[in-house]
Amino acid sequence: MSLPERLENAAEALPGDADQIRPANGDPLQLLVNLDVAAAGRVLAWMMSNAPDEAGELALAWLEDPVGLQVISAIDETDLPKAGRKVVRKLHHAARSRGLKMAVAAEHQGKVARLPDLDQEISAGYVSPLDPRGSRLVYLVESSPGGGARVFEALLDPIRGLADFQVYRAGRRQVRDFVKDVTTRRGGYAAAEAEPGAVRALVTRTVARHPSDRPLPKSFAEWRRNLAQSDSSILTPGESVRVELNEGTLPGGAESQIVQAIRDRELGPWPPEPALLEGVLKAAQDKADETPESDPVQWKVWMEEGLLPLYTKEAAEAYAERFDESAYVYWRGALEEKARGCLAIADVLRKNEAQENPVVQALVGVVAEALTQDLEKRLGAQAPEGEGGD
Repeated sequence: MSLPERLENAAEALPGDADQIRPANGDPLQLLVNLDVAAAGRVLAWMMSNAPDEAGELALAWLEDPVGLQVISAIDETDLPKAGRKVVRKLHHAARSRGLKMAVAAEHQGKVARLPDLDQEISAGYVSPLDPRGSRLVYLVESSPGGGARVFEALLDPIRGLADFQVYRAGRRQVRDFVKDVTTRRGGYAAAEAEPGAVRALVTRTVARHPSDRPLPKSFAEWRRNLAQSDSSILTPGESVRVELNEGTLPGGAESQIVQAIRDRELGPWPPEPALLEGVLKAAQDKADETPESDPVQWKVWMEEGLLPLYTKEAAEAYAERFDESAYVYWRGALEEKARGCLAIADVLRKNEAQENPVVQALVGVVAEALTQDLEKRLGAQAPEGEGGD
């Protein structure tokens, strides 16, 4: 039988996913777009068990798509018949020959919550990468006693605490669309799946560190009990990847990868609080006023000297935590070398050895460059008419 015919068989066998399967008209890549990760896994598992030849055709088309690679890596061949297991082994060989790291994803991703079928209880968690400010969105999805589901969305920051909190109620199909959106359609900020308990542990730790001079979001009080994690043995996502990878041994070349990620604005720069930045900028401005012959190159040096203590010493733990949590997202994306690099830099920060580290210097350098541009504008605005501003 052809692949479209087999997919029609899958739609009949999986009625909960049929409305997403049929509109693809047998196109493997369109099918991957239509399905969320959990549904794609169900379809591929059914195909592996009932139509292994067509399953191999489908999976090969999915192999070089990051979402498809995630789906294929999660297939447990122990539950498959012999023909299906043979297809899985062929896929692993094809991935290796193309330089894809499917084996890493399969070995380390572990079994985490997927959005269940319509007649099952929902319990799922997701965490986004950190944004340039150092905050990240996390999501918990759970069944609602009145039917449908609830989505908890929290904006977390190890320094600013719980910066925002929202609760959404929706039907289960709407939640499927929401999960697909946050995990596949947000470019570099697509969320990674995480154990619900790990997400709760992260929320609980962040709330415990929330600054005393900033009130918690009003909407959080009603739902605090739902978000609390009382079991202190439950690890956050960043702590769990540290256990999985046996701490952070810095691989050769990983440090330069992390530095480049910072320079490319993929990671960091996680600047200090605005009031602290203003202090650094004002100090450099005073020096520039006292040293008329100075230039932007010198101003940037002054900025870096003022910024470095704000990334180390008392602030080191918050930055180390950000690298740990970034490691989790890299690991879930099968980027193990970058994940290990982030864990290793977190260790450097916790040992107070970051002053000369190229990664920390890269973070400082990006912020110093922006502050230097601000100083140029300030000094240009202050120059008498006919002077400066060139």
